[in-house]
Order: sequence, then C-alpha cells, then structure tokens
Amino acid sequence: MHPTPIFTNSDKGQALAFAADFPFAMLAVNGEEGPVTALVPLVYDAAREQFLGHVAKANPFWEAAQTAEKSVAIFHGPDAYISPSSYPSKAEHHKAVPTWNYMALEIRGDISVQTQAENMREYLEPLTDKMESHRDLPWKISDAPADYIAKLSNAIVGFSLSIANITFVEKLSQNKSEQDREGVIQALKNSDSPTDLTIASMMKAR
Repeated sequence: MHPTPIFTNSDKGQALAFAADFPFAMLAVNGEEGPVTALVPLVYDAAREQFLGHVAKANPFWEAAQTAEKSVAIFHGPDAYISPSSYPSKAEHHKAVPTWNYMALEIRGDISVQTQAENMREYLEPLTDKMESHRDLPWKISDAPADYIAKLSNAIVGFSLSIANITFVEKLSQNKSEQDREGVIQALKNSDSPTDLTIASMMKAR
C-alpha cells in the first residue's frame, strides 16, 4: 500500500490491536511462477514479536513461502462507498467525486515455515486461546483426544511472520471539511449495511 500521509496511522499498538480485531488476513509470497496467496487467521505473539499461523499441507502456499522467505500480510477491516451526494459542499461547487473509505493493515517481513508435527501446538494454541477467550467454557486443544490432534498436526504446516514494516491506513474522510465529514457520517448511518454503520462509528470516534 502507498497511502496518503493524512490517512496513515503510525501507532504500532493501534495497528496490532486492529490485527487482533480483524485476524483473517491475506498472505502473499513470490513463487516460482508468480504470486502465491493464502487466506489465514493470524495471531500476534508478543514474546516473539511475530505473527503465527498455519495452513494445510495440501496448500501450495507453504512450499512457495519456504523459497520466498519474504511475505506480506494484509488485514482488511470495514469499508464503505462514499457518494459525492453525501457532501453538503457539493451543492455549492459540485467539485466532488465518489470515493471509498476503509481501514487496512499491511505487514511485511520474513516468513519462516515449520513442518514438524510435534511443534504444531505452538502455532495452534495462541490462536485457539485468543478466539475462545470470550466464551464461558473456552475450548482447548487438550479437550480433544491426543491421538486425534497428532493426526491432524501431520496434515498442517505452521509459519511465523516477523515485522519489518507496518503500514496502517484509516481512510475516513480526514481530507474533508468537518461539515462534509458529518454529511458522510449521517449518510452512512442511514444505510442498511452493517459495514457502512461501522465506518460511520469509526469516523465519529476519530
């Protein structure tokens, strides 16, 4: 991503919080025949300062990752179409065009692949613990039979992604006047789309 500076959030803590809220990421590496992608949930391991994830062994991504070594992960948050009609200023000068508001995070870094089945728990437990933490009775890997987990561990590959560069974009009409931003918020609030409502809430919060 190459965002306009006004839309860029340089706060690392807020970027990592965003990744925690929207963990399902698009990963990409350069393979021998071009880009190879995978959609996977990623969890940040603060102790290692890396993101952890896993894919099925049948997924060609991990083999490409072993060769590529470098990877990019994109965490995509809410987004919404913004009509020029949302701007009160349009009635004055008509100098307005459609655009899109969105939130997204790009992480670039080194990717390391782990294929040993006995090491898979260190890639699975952090994600499971995070996703189950809000439940009254959180599911744990130890709830399943050990031989069952061992069998499934043979069918997956773990990986870690270091953080070399962070680009966190919050394009929320910061380049518009207060009057026009309020017009966008009200237009989005009148929408039936849940993501429109979320963008309106994010704009109001900021």
